[in-house]
Amino acid sequence: MIALDVDSAHHILNSLAVLLLATALWSILVRRLDSSIRLLGLQGLLLAAAAAVVALSSGTAHAYVAVVITLAIKAVAVPGILLFALREVKLKREVEMALSRRFAFPLAIGLVLVAYDVVAPLETLDGLLAHEALPAAVAMLLIGLFNMLIRKKALSQIIGIVAMENGLYLMAVVATSGLPLAVELGVAADLVTGVLVMSMYARQIHRTFNTINTDRLRTLRG
Repeated sequence: MIALDVDSAHHILNSLAVLLLATALWSILVRRLDSSIRLLGLQGLLLAAAAAVVALSSGTAHAYVAVVITLAIKAVAVPGILLFALREVKLKREVEMALSRRFAFPLAIGLVLVAYDVVAPLETLDGLLAHEALPAAVAMLLIGLFNMLIRKKALSQIIGIVAMENGLYLMAVVATSGLPLAVELGVAADLVTGVLVMSMYARQIHRTFNTINTDRLRTLRG
């Protein structure tokens, strides 16, 4: 049953996209790793809300299942795995960054402008549920990549990878009005497996070398 008209879904999705973009920009300024992980959890909640809007506007059963999967994986499982790994390595803050926040934040704003400029021609395509949300999704992907590049801790880089995937997920929701259930399950399984394996490697690196600073790990190469 369709409980939400297309115009209302369009406006709500655009608003959620703006909030998601704000969390992506805020992640550049965050230094505490636990706060960064909780910010990922907030992104997961907002993405689940976006999936719920798609479900209410489409009325299909698999769209409602997708909401549950998104909420369970992105808002609960992934942040939970990362918080557990963070407790294991006993690390609180990102002490060093490749760029200071004073320079990193304006560059992140620049990435947002680039995303809106590059994606602008695509906003006229038919079939998009929320045209203005598409550049926000691309900007999230770019900011996640940028965040991963400027951070020096392995866990921070994992957070950046997950943030990139969140941008891709928002893009898929906007472009397809909901992914097929088989694709949703496959993406969810890949994401949880990837985060779990990367977190285990980060913990093992810390146990072996007493650090997860990737700059120091590069000195081990022959």
